Amino acid sequence: MNDSDSDPGHAVALFRYGLIADLVRLEPSAKGLYARIEQKAAGEYTIPGSTRTRVAGETIRDWLKAYRRGGFDALLYARNTKFRFFNTR
Repeated sequence: MNDSDSDPGHAVALFRYGLIADLVRLEPSAKGLYARIEQKAAGEYTIPGSTRTRVAGETIRDWLKAYRRGGFDALLYARNTKFRFFNTR
């Protein structure tokens, strides 16, 4: 086990990446992207560090945009204040 395995921020980033991984290869203007995001938003998930089970489509779009701009590290830092404690900077 390494440090990233026990880091809650890393676990959240892995969850986020897992949710968007199949969307990353698609162009931002790809036909059907919005529908795929909404389909994911309709699902229920076990979210690390949270009691919530749903992720909004807008949030998934934000994560996808962040990943495209900054790679995996961009998923470590949430805009949501609930997860600010994960910011390691």
